Amino acid sequence: MADVVIVPQRTNPAGMSKSPVVKPKDMKGTLHRLWSMTRNHRKELGIILVLSALSSAGAIVSPLVIGWVVTAIDRKSPVFGVLSLLAALYVGEWLVTFLQQFLMASTGQRIINQIRTTLFHAMERLPVAFFDCHQHGELMSRLTNDVDTISQTISDSLTLLLTYSFTILGVLACMVALSPLLTSIALVGVFLVLLVTRIITRRTGKLFKNQQHMLGLLNGQVEESVSGLQVVKAFGREKQMVKDFTDRNEQLCRTAITANIWSGFLMPFTGIINNLSYLLLATASGLLAVQGIITIGLITTFLLYSRQLAKPFVQIANIYNTFQTAVAGAERVFEIMDEKPEPEDRNGALSITVPKGDITFEHVIFGYRKDRPVLKDVSLSVPSGTRVAIVGPTGSGKTTIISLLSRFYDVDSGKILLDGHDIREYRMHDLRSVYGTVLQDTALFSDTVKANIAYGTGKGTASAIGRAAKVAGADSFIERLPQKYDTVLAQGGMELSQGERQLLTIARAVLADAPIMVLDEATSSVDTVTEQHIRRAMLQMTKGRTSFIIAHRLSTIRDSDLIIYLEDGRILEQGTHEELMALHGRYEHLYRLQTGLEEV
Repeated sequence: MADVVIVPQRTNPAGMSKSPVVKPKDMKGTLHRLWSMTRNHRKELGIILVLSALSSAGAIVSPLVIGWVVTAIDRKSPVFGVLSLLAALYVGEWLVTFLQQFLMASTGQRIINQIRTTLFHAMERLPVAFFDCHQHGELMSRLTNDVDTISQTISDSLTLLLTYSFTILGVLACMVALSPLLTSIALVGVFLVLLVTRIITRRTGKLFKNQQHMLGLLNGQVEESVSGLQVVKAFGREKQMVKDFTDRNEQLCRTAITANIWSGFLMPFTGIINNLSYLLLATASGLLAVQGIITIGLITTFLLYSRQLAKPFVQIANIYNTFQTAVAGAERVFEIMDEKPEPEDRNGALSITVPKGDITFEHVIFGYRKDRPVLKDVSLSVPSGTRVAIVGPTGSGKTTIISLLSRFYDVDSGKILLDGHDIREYRMHDLRSVYGTVLQDTALFSDTVKANIAYGTGKGTASAIGRAAKVAGADSFIERLPQKYDTVLAQGGMELSQGERQLLTIARAVLADAPIMVLDEATSSVDTVTEQHIRRAMLQMTKGRTSFIIAHRLSTIRDSDLIIYLEDGRILEQGTHEELMALHGRYEHLYRLQTGLEEV
């Protein structure tokens, strides 16, 4: 399924939004919550409000002063003083606007920094179950795109909204005071502009939304084509790939042309209406001037006001659309903040000082959905220092057992005991520090090799890191790297082979020196030679420790103290390799299939 790419809000020269407007579910509640997050910035926001009023005052007063200049010239009066006042007004307006933008930019970014930090901390506290149910790309979109939309609205749109609102109120008040008749004529033009804007934007809104949808599909197809290019070439599907791209690109082109043509209608139509309104005002004011009712300076002032009045209405309509999208983005951000975090430690939670490693499952039942249990009445006793291997078909519940041990999930019924206590009675941090984990999917970071090995502890001397790498069998290939242990891994170690990445994660677990080791399919994606390296590293690492090993390749777990055969969430067989082979049951059948002693 192609990902829909969210692009930043854009406007055409007419000021119309070219991104689909996303409407919030609860505008009032979300705005109240956003306002509560500005608690530490209310003073700066108050100053910005005052500066917005002053900036609008400059725009409101300047036409009056220009009218005074025209009147003074008409009466052959001195104009130097009035021109000086006008120049000072323009300079003051520029200075106020500069201060307003500067303060809004800094304050807005501090508020966004707070929102982004709060969101990231909220995500850090969420349980693994949340990330299992949400796409990572969608979560990244909330952390980046949605927060950026809020940032744009706070830093840009909010100041414009305040300024335009003050300008409209001030200009209307001045126009009514100067001439109610001319004001009514100007408002007719404004009404027609707003009517045309609404008609066109309702049409273009659907078109631009469809354009964004088509763009998302096209981007998704490009991403799939690039990431799967080897498969495309291997099956000779280049022509079909190009055809699919061309068809979708043509659809996007046609949609974009239609949307932009309709969008282009707005500027000419509003221009015609404004010009006709301007002409009508000029004619009416000229007639009033001939009759001696108004002065030439007042005509000048009023015509300037008429130009100022229409533009803010159209801009506010566009800003409001952006504002709606930002509030909808804020709702998506708050949804994550409101998610239930991992369960807190119980009152009087136990600390773990010197864990022995005795593990007991007592009638454990668990399902990711309540109506579909994965583990069904699992009971198991693992004494300290026992090396346990868990085997069975895909979907039998092997990885689920590992997840329950680390409390990524809590059991639905029954209990899991560590050293005689329910694991829910321990502090979460202490409990997870007991386990050293090696997963099937290697997780390396864009950092040095030594930093990746030391990730589990956050520290480690060069000699300790070297010893851990040697135990894991990773030292030989590390020494061949350009900077050895100081080599920076790009893109999570993509320049390394799968086996080399796995050896680094094993070295990480060795350095962590946890009393209980968990290895989940550590050899599933490596060749036979590397498998033997990993097997030796596993034997060394798990020696004397309680350990749980999940493996499809039974040759890596023959030396285990206890082998459990799991199927459909139940333990069907358990014992040593020799004991299970003597049973002539499921394990023996699986072993013979893998060793070629029996055909499928």
